[in-house]
Amino acid sequence: MRDGKHLTSKGREGRRVSTLHISNALLLRLCSLRYLPSQKLSEAALAEEFGVSRTPIRQVLQQLAPFRLVKSRNGVGTVVTEVYNEQVWELLGIRKHMALLMSEMVDPSCFPRAKQRISELEKVAVAGSEERNIQQYATIGITIQKIILEAISSSEFRRLWEECYYRSCRTFYSIVEFDWVLSTRLQLKEIRDLTGVFDSGDPTELAKLCNHAIGEWIEFARRIYTAQE
Repeated sequence: MRDGKHLTSKGREGRRVSTLHISNALLLRLCSLRYLPSQKLSEAALAEEFGVSRTPIRQVLQQLAPFRLVKSRNGVGTVVTEVYNEQVWELLGIRKHMALLMSEMVDPSCFPRAKQRISELEKVAVAGSEERNIQQYATIGITIQKIILEAISSSEFRRLWEECYYRSCRTFYSIVEFDWVLSTRLQLKEIRDLTGVFDSGDPTELAKLCNHAIGEWIEFARRIYTAQE
């Protein structure tokens, strides 16, 4: 979600809590399956946790709706949506093809800042690779996507890319524990490859890398699911 589009509310201890902060927290919980499909999300409980009124919580949940991670159910409230693998495979295929268009949709002037951020992220990923912490792994993965998103100059392309990512990422974060070594290796490889691409300043290389990385994740996921059948 874009940093420029958020409001702030005063928490119960007088601190200001932005809807962006709440949104990022809920996105992480949803993507890493801390919130499970069909689970009800209580506005009152979340308001109490974040120290805000129910209004900003309701706003955040409404903002998350386009990602199809939550939905409003009559008589129940907001619930976490189910994960349907057939839809995920379709979305991943769309993202893979979309990546090839990225060279026309990014601003290379953003690459130096992106390189700095992705280099800092590599240190975090290396340090956490032995911890087997799904929450941290998902945090790193989401941060990778945010760095890429900030380099995309087309607002419509950015919206579609972000939506497809969040609608499909729960599948990956639910299976990384089945091959933690390969999962962390793929994530670190993506980070290091992105560092080189941002250093080159070539949008075409970014498009190729994203296309290839998504292909590697698809292959990894299919192998895990095949082994479980």
